Amino acid sequence: MNNQLIDGLVQTILSLSLEERQLLLRRIQDAQTRDEIHEKLHHYEQQYGMTSEQFYQQFLTGELGDAADYVEWAGFYEMLQPQPVAG
Repeated sequence: MNNQLIDGLVQTILSLSLEERQLLLRRIQDAQTRDEIHEKLHHYEQQYGMTSEQFYQQFLTGELGDAADYVEWAGFYEMLQPQPVAG
């Protein structure tokens, strides 16, 4: 374990304002959520033998129907797609 790195991180975190700490916590939670979603996508890919991208294209065209697994899989896939930038 790199104690110097950990000590430096602790000092950095302690120097953050409350608002900055809350933002940091939200970003960590978001990263954990993304990891969980990736795991779910991988499960569906293994179960149905296709990538999420292949599935999603077929799902959008109605080729697969609307089984509960498909609706959930599409929702998880959409959650990971980049959001358009408002401008």
